[in-house]
Amino acid sequence: MPPKNRDFKAKAKSKPSNPQSEVEYLDAADEFEQAGGKWRAGDAAKSARFFQRAIQVYDEGLAKFPQSFDLAYNKAHLEYQACEDERVAPHLGSKVALLQETLASHRAAFVLNRDNLDIQFNTGQVLSSLAEVLLENEAEMEGKVSARVVLEEAADLFANVLAVQQREYEQMALQWKNMQNEQGDSPPNDGGVRLKVDTGTDAEKNADAASEGSSVAGEWATVEEALSPEVILETCTAQLGALTTLLGLYDTAELSNLEKRVQEGLSTVNSSISTLISLVDNAPRPPTEDEVAGPTLSISSPSAKKEHALTPKDDALLAAAIFQVAIAEASYRNGNITAPQYASAVSALFTSLVQTSQSPEQQVAQQSAYADALVGVAEASSAAASDMETQWNALSEAQKLLTPLVKPPHNALLSPSRLADIFDTRADIDLTRFGLSFRDEAKPAWRSSRNVLVSNAGVFYRGAKSYGDKAGDVEQAKTAGAKAVVAEVLKQVLEQGDGAVAAKPGWKEQRAEVRQVLEQMVDERVLGQREGEEVLRIVSQ
Repeated sequence: MPPKNRDFKAKAKSKPSNPQSEVEYLDAADEFEQAGGKWRAGDAAKSARFFQRAIQVYDEGLAKFPQSFDLAYNKAHLEYQACEDERVAPHLGSKVALLQETLASHRAAFVLNRDNLDIQFNTGQVLSSLAEVLLENEAEMEGKVSARVVLEEAADLFANVLAVQQREYEQMALQWKNMQNEQGDSPPNDGGVRLKVDTGTDAEKNADAASEGSSVAGEWATVEEALSPEVILETCTAQLGALTTLLGLYDTAELSNLEKRVQEGLSTVNSSISTLISLVDNAPRPPTEDEVAGPTLSISSPSAKKEHALTPKDDALLAAAIFQVAIAEASYRNGNITAPQYASAVSALFTSLVQTSQSPEQQVAQQSAYADALVGVAEASSAAASDMETQWNALSEAQKLLTPLVKPPHNALLSPSRLADIFDTRADIDLTRFGLSFRDEAKPAWRSSRNVLVSNAGVFYRGAKSYGDKAGDVEQAKTAGAKAVVAEVLKQVLEQGDGAVAAKPGWKEQRAEVRQVLEQMVDERVLGQREGEEVLRIVSQ
C-alpha cells in the first residue's frame, strides 16, 4: 500500500520564477513533481531528474522555512514514491541508500509534528521497505540483525497509529450517535467521518490577489483522509506485514519477544480486523472514484491500474492469513507442531479464502500467497527424511495454484517482473521434486515423473528469462538463463547417464553465472550437493 498522501493544490494563477514564500516553494516543487509523473512511463531517466529537481526545491524551501511540516512531509512522500518505483529508482542510485535518505526525511518531518498519524504510518512503510532490501542484499546474519531492528520500530509505529485511529473513530462514532439522538441527523454516507481541513494560506487574500492579477501562487490546502473502517484496515494490513516478517527473524530461544509479537498480531486479527470488517459490511455504499474525483498530488497516475486491485478488506483478510501462517511456521521451528500439522494449518487458513474468491484480482493475490506459504512448508520440512511426503505434497499443491496465474485472465493483471518470478518459482518447484524423486524413500510415482519434471523446469526457467527481458531486468533474465542451463544439463544426464553428456556450445561461456546459481540452488535445497557438482563439471568441459 502506498504511503498516506495528505496534500493537494488548487491550480495556480501563475508560477513564480523565484520562490520566496513557503507556498511558492510548495508550488514550484509540485511543478517538477507533475513533470516527473508525466515522463515516468516514456523516459524514466528524465522522470528521475524532474523528481530530483523537486526534492532540491523542497530542500531549498526547508533551508528558508525549517519549521515547515508541509515542505518536509511532501519531500519525504516524494522520495519514498520515487525509490519504490521500479522504473525510476534505478536512475536514482542504491536502493538501500535511497531508503536510508528517505527514512531521514521522514524522521525530520516527524520531529516537526509528532502527533501526525500520516507521517508515523509512512515512516513505518519506509522502515518495512528498508528491512526487505536489507534481507535481500546483506549477508544472511547481518541482514537479519539489521532488518529486525527496523521492523521492530515499524511494528511499534503501526501499533500506535492503529490504537489512535481506533480511539478517534470510536469517539467520532459516539459524537454522530449523540447528534442523531439530538437532531435526527444521519451519518455520512461514505462510511467515514471527515476530519478538519486547514488552509495553508488565507483563502480570501488569495482570492483578492488573483482578481487583481497578482502573481501569488495558488492556494494550498492540507486535506486529511476520511477516517473510516477501510482506512483503519489499511493500518492493520501494514502492521501485520511488518510482524509477519519479524516473526521469522527471532531465534527459537527468544520466546518472550516472539510471544509478544504474536499476541500483538492476534489482537489485530481477532479483534480489530473482525470488528472493522463488520463495520464495512454493514456500512452504506461509499461513492465510486468517478463520483469523488478531484485533484491529487502524487507521482502515480490516478488512472493507473494496480497489479492487485484489492479492497482494504481483501488486503486485511489476506494479511491475517499470512500472519497466522508465520505463527504456524514459528511453532514448527520451535518443535511445537509437526510438519503435517504445519501443512494442515496453512491449508485451513487459505482454503476458505481461495474458495470464496470472486474476481481475478482476488484469485491472483490469494493463490500467490497460498503457494508461497506451501513453498515455505516444503522448505521448512526439507531437512527431515520423514517429512518428504509433506514436502512433495506441499510443492505439488503450490504448482497447481501457480499454474492458472500465468494464463488469461490472470496474467493480464501481472507485470512482466512478477510473471518472471512466478515462472522461476514454478521451475524451482519442479526441480526440487525432481531431486526428491532420487531419494531412497521416493515413491514409484515420483520416480516415473522425473523426465516431465526436469523438462518442465527448463521450460519454466526459459519463461522466467523471457519475462525478465520484457521487464528490462538484466539480472533477473541472466539468472533465469543460467538456471535454464542447469535444467538442460540435468535432463541430458537423465537421458544419457553420468559421464556421457558432452557440453553444448554456449554452456562454458555461462560457467560463471551457472556456478553462482548452483550455489544458490544447493543452499536453498533445490538441488543436492552432488547434483550441483556434476552440473558444474559438465558445463566447465
